[in-house]
Amino acid sequence: MPAIGAVALGACATATAPAHGRPTPPERAPSGPIGTHSPYAIAAGKDGAVWYTEYQGDGIGRIQSNGSIMRFKIDPSGFAQRITAGPDGAMWFTDTVGNRIGRVQGDDKVAYVKLPRDESGPNGITTGQDGNLWFTERAGNRIGRLSPAGSLTEFSLPSGGGPAEIVAGRDGYVWFAEDKGNRLGRITSSGKVAEFAIQTPHATPGCLTLGPDGNVWFTELAAHQIGKVTPQGFITEYHLPEKGSPLGIATGSDGNLWVTIVGSHAIMRVSPSGEFTSFHTGHDTVPTFIAAGSDGNLWVTEPNGKIARVTPQGEIVEFIVATIKS
Repeated sequence: MPAIGAVALGACATATAPAHGRPTPPERAPSGPIGTHSPYAIAAGKDGAVWYTEYQGDGIGRIQSNGSIMRFKIDPSGFAQRITAGPDGAMWFTDTVGNRIGRVQGDDKVAYVKLPRDESGPNGITTGQDGNLWFTERAGNRIGRLSPAGSLTEFSLPSGGGPAEIVAGRDGYVWFAEDKGNRLGRITSSGKVAEFAIQTPHATPGCLTLGPDGNVWFTELAAHQIGKVTPQGFITEYHLPEKGSPLGIATGSDGNLWVTIVGSHAIMRVSPSGEFTSFHTGHDTVPTFIAAGSDGNLWVTEPNGKIARVTPQGEIVEFIVATIKS
C-alpha cells in the first residue's frame, strides 16, 4: 500500500510563481495573456465551495458562492491538473509533473501518493460509486484506482488511446475518454474494460459528465459537437450551432447540460433532447472548464484570471481571482 505523505504548506491569499517547471495545458489554449494563478480545472467540494487548479501555478483555490477566495499552496515542484471531491470530504487532484495524486483540505497540509511507474501522466480524476478515486494515466495508457487510505491498483488498457478525462457513471462503471484513440471506454470496479469508437473521425473527445438522463455526455473538441453514450455503449452525437471548440461540460441543477464554447466566448445550455440556448460572456473572456456548484449555479473558469458564476437562467457574474500582467 503506497503511503500518503503529508507536506506542510500554508494556506495564503497570494504567492510568487516559480520561474519554470509548469507545462502549458494541452487543450486548445486561448490567445492573450494567461495569468500564472489563473483558474484552470474546477470541481464542487462537499464543503459547499468550488475548488480549482491553476494555469502553471503552485496552488489550489477555493471560491465560495459570494466570491470570497482562499488559496492553498501545493508542492511547487508539481502541477495540479484535474481536481475532484473525494469520498472523505477532501479534494483530490492529479499532479502531472510530480507523477502523483494529491489531497488537499481546508487546512495547512497537502498529501501525496506517488505513482510507482515514472511518467505515468496522471490526468483526469473522479470518485467512483465504490468509494475510491479513479484517475487516468495518459502517458502510461492505464486507469488507476486509489482508496482514500492510499491503496493503489492500476489497470492497463488493451489499446493505446491516451486516456484523459474520466467520470463515474450511474451504472457502477467508470467512463473515460481516449482523445488520441477517438474512443470512449468504461471500466468495472474489478478492472474489466470495454471501448467504444466515436463515429465522427478525429472528433477528439474531451470532458465528460454524468447527464440527468443517466447517460454519460462528452464534448468533442475537434468536431464542434457533443455526444452521449448509454451504459450499453451506444453513442449519439449532436452538432452545436456555435462556432468554436466545446471543451467543458457539466450537468446543472436545472436538469440540462451546460457546455463551454472556447472560440465563441459562449456558455451553452443543452437539454437532454438536444435543444440549445447560448449565453455569451464577452470577447475579453474565454470560458474553459465548468462545474455545477451546490448553490444551484454553474461555475466556469476563465484563463484571464476570472471565475464566472452562471445561474440556470444564464445570468453571469464574474469574480477576479488572479491579476494578469500583459
